[in-house]
Amino acid sequence: MTARIANLSNLIFSLSLATGLLCAGANASAQSTASVTIPFAFSADHQYVPAGSYKVQLLSDRFLSLRNEKTNETQVLMVRPEAGQVIETRGRLTFHREGNRNYLAQVWIAGSSLHSEIAVQHKPEREIAKANTAPSTIELALK
Repeated sequence: MTARIANLSNLIFSLSLATGLLCAGANASAQSTASVTIPFAFSADHQYVPAGSYKVQLLSDRFLSLRNEKTNETQVLMVRPEAGQVIETRGRLTFHREGNRNYLAQVWIAGSSLHSEIAVQHKPEREIAKANTAPSTIELALK
């Protein structure tokens, strides 16, 4: 009986390890770091972000970092993952424009069916979403 329990434990451990490795491989295929040049200042998560060249890195399914390549200043943003139906072939950032202000709204990662919504939205963005009116949007491709 003890040998059976030991064999069963080894089998469960092996299956868990194999599943973990397969999942890690699937996540590793998605691009988690990309570069982008943003020609305008914007805000995200109530943080001001100046125009410039940035490294965008998905730190986890809940956090994203924007690192200014010139100043090395890094901002960490809370994001909310949203599942899509197709795997994205190109990454991109989506901004909402209100008057002369821009707000980062979404981050799409190449090689993944997930995209991230900025978790803390600007108040007018929430009102636009409730009213079902289409705000003007700007999309920038990630490199």
